Amino acid sequence: MLVLITLEKNNDSEKEQLTQIFESGLSLLHVRKPEISEEELRSWLSGFEECCLRKMVLHQHHRLAASFPVKGIHLTEHLRSKNKELVQYIERYKLGGFTVSSSFHDPEKIKNEASLFDYSFLSPVFTSISKDGYEGQGFDVKNLPFKTIALGGIKAEKISKAKELGYDGVAILGAIWQSENKEGAFTEIFNEYNNVFQ
Repeated sequence: MLVLITLEKNNDSEKEQLTQIFESGLSLLHVRKPEISEEELRSWLSGFEECCLRKMVLHQHHRLAASFPVKGIHLTEHLRSKNKELVQYIERYKLGGFTVSSSFHDPEKIKNEASLFDYSFLSPVFTSISKDGYEGQGFDVKNLPFKTIALGGIKAEKISKAKELGYDGVAILGAIWQSENKEGAFTEIFNEYNNVFQ
């Protein structure tokens, strides 16, 4: 599983860049925009064709999944911890045909909670490219029975190490968005991912 996470803030060239990346083979985009309003996200989603929307997972404003043909929803640790009816919330979306994923920063929590989710992110596996001071922990997940995606510091040369550590895929962010040539950076990672995981 190869996942791209969006920039937190919108920019003028984002839609064009994402459309090119989808055309280059991206099959799963996590839409993470924590400061965006529901109406702003509705407008953002409206700019994409259905074939792209079907590859998107929403981190915020999950209700929009009823209005757009997105793939699923993602629960942050914060949302997971404050939702008193978490199991019912997850079941409602799963019954609607959506994937439900979540984020973790501790392998022990994955052992206790990840059975609820289709897959989970664990971070930081390697030292972050986009967040200063976010040091990689090199978490080994070979003994975890749940589908776990490596997040944090993922570059092409780290993908084989992520596989060695037991991950089922990788999530990328800084390696793409901080590159001058975003489509080229994605293609390099995409090709390496296919070499290692396929």
